[in-house]
Amino acid sequence: MSEPEHIGPCKEMDVAALLVELLKPGAWIPSGDARWLPVIEALLEAFLRHFDRALLAQLLEHQRALPPSASPAARAACMAGELTALHKICQMLARNPRLSAEARAALAPLESLPPEAIPDTALSAAAALAVQAWPDWELDPENPKVARGSVADVFRFRDRTSKSNAVAFKTVRAESLLRIRNEAAILMRMAKDCPAVGVVAGPNFASALAEALRDAAGALLREIDFVGEAANLRDARAFYKFNRRIRVPATIGIPLDRGIFMDFVEGVPLLDAPLDDESRRDAARLVFRRLVLDPLFSGLPESIFHADPHGGNLMAQTQNHAPLTLVVLDWSQAGRLSAPLRHALIALCLYCVTGDEPSPAVLTRLLESGRKSIRIALPQGVSDPLHAAFEIVQQLALQGHPVPINLLLLRKSFLTLDGITRQLDPDFNAWRETLAYTSEVFASEAVVRALSIQFPWLDRPDFYRSGLPTRTLAAHFAGTIRKFVRTQKNWLTRFGNPCDVHLGSSGIIRSSDKEEK
Repeated sequence: MSEPEHIGPCKEMDVAALLVELLKPGAWIPSGDARWLPVIEALLEAFLRHFDRALLAQLLEHQRALPPSASPAARAACMAGELTALHKICQMLARNPRLSAEARAALAPLESLPPEAIPDTALSAAAALAVQAWPDWELDPENPKVARGSVADVFRFRDRTSKSNAVAFKTVRAESLLRIRNEAAILMRMAKDCPAVGVVAGPNFASALAEALRDAAGALLREIDFVGEAANLRDARAFYKFNRRIRVPATIGIPLDRGIFMDFVEGVPLLDAPLDDESRRDAARLVFRRLVLDPLFSGLPESIFHADPHGGNLMAQTQNHAPLTLVVLDWSQAGRLSAPLRHALIALCLYCVTGDEPSPAVLTRLLESGRKSIRIALPQGVSDPLHAAFEIVQQLALQGHPVPINLLLLRKSFLTLDGITRQLDPDFNAWRETLAYTSEVFASEAVVRALSIQFPWLDRPDFYRSGLPTRTLAAHFAGTIRKFVRTQKNWLTRFGNPCDVHLGSSGIIRSSDKEEK
């Protein structure tokens, strides 16, 4: 049954397994995580089995309509139209550099569907809903349809009594509302069944899986929580209010049960903007610094970050002879980083820089846990310390440790933006940009660090944007120097004075050996 058009009639209970087979999850999973493939396939099949027969039959018919040569990504994109959870996963994967260019191209259209896809019935429903709250508003006569997302549509309204600026109205579709509630309920039921998984995979994995399913259900419900989105928008505007190159729409009025009103912000999709090479490099740096590094090094008691920064939520405003402005939309998915959590993550990155095994104290702070004996080795084969730190976060979650949801959301945001920045600038390196950024942070802390030598009571994490006291940095660098000196001594013990070493045809030869020969 490798070709969809050759799939004949099958039993209802077999449809879910057949759909999973067509998606080929093994094509999406890195080779290092292949051991999780049976678990992922079983979860997908269990998720699909919760839907009624009519929907499964419809999904199968759509798969039959695709050509036999359709890729797994194309099949997933086709299926995502009926499954919001799968749609959100595809949006996250659309810029993943680990996927092939063909797969990313198949998934990219799911980031933002064209406004022409909005049916007129949805337009009429939005107009009726908006007029109830604002009787003087009407749909823009020229361009009422703005964007169609996985859950909601965006429309443009104007005040008929004045010539004020346009207003954007984001409203969830009625069928999406029911679908999200149904899928969230399915995920919660699956979470309750996870103890049975513990018999095979162990209680720690079962606990981690149940927590992940509950987090996924919560993420779906946040898509229709417009009161929560309004709060996120207010916090994001406050966080970026001093940065003129970042724009976050302002809310208007009180959110409705099925929608939210905002300032209408003009812009073009960032990845489609007509930028030259220098502007694309600047855009990549702007995206990574403002959406990842600013929240991580804010120095505030709590910072907010965008937890779903796929290509459809990033817009660009370009002007002649002026740097571009980044417009960040759709703050339904947002995370918060407390100062202790940020400091623990930065300390973990420092361990990855020096190559030392993270101390149990740092891991305890990172997990916000009371356990004192947590240990984990540094991951091997990871390109840089930043990716290594987030790889440790993933491994801790897979081992069943209580990883904070905001830390997992930050990892998801980082991986998404890592792909977007590389698409903007193929030579962009997240770690090099982080080093440049942190050097600026340390320079801004120079006065306090100098005073902390004479007044040790100033050497507190809360006094530094990095959260790294001077004594902590000194201890890490001293350990690195000792490790370097020890390595040099071992080298000298083995080979002698480096000045007396020559490279011969059979390997390394000391001068004394050469004279004897």
